[in-house]
Amino acid sequence: MMAEQVEFFIEGLIEKTKEKKLDWQPFSAFKGKRDIIVELENGRGTFDYGVNAIRESNSYFLESGDGFVFLFEIYHGDPEVTSPAMDTIGLMVKINSVLPLDDLTYNNEEEQEALEKLKLLIENYLEEKYCYPDVLYNFMHQVLKME
Repeated sequence: MMAEQVEFFIEGLIEKTKEKKLDWQPFSAFKGKRDIIVELENGRGTFDYGVNAIRESNSYFLESGDGFVFLFEIYHGDPEVTSPAMDTIGLMVKINSVLPLDDLTYNNEEEQEALEKLKLLIENYLEEKYCYPDVLYNFMHQVLKME
């Protein structure tokens, strides 16, 4: 039952991201990043944070009400030694500031393919949202309009 709900959730995230109806942000911009990492270090994920880590540059979050959805790229072991083919993607939620981080990933092959598709859609969304040189021009015009 839980696996079906997670699958439905992932499919919904993919569709809404395709339609540009979700405002994904890079994890590096998340204000509570340190708190999330502490939760992971304390065993809240399905992976051992002692030997694995989040590749922040390829991880994203989405705010919804009081909660957040996180899509983490997880590398296993030393990134200088291990192959990127060993990386996995984790989907986690934090419903609100009181409840702990909840890992929704089962790490089966189908789920990983769906999460990879979602990750690519998020990257395309962000690339379009912050498209150069338009975003630069808009910023320069905004600065000059300030009084």
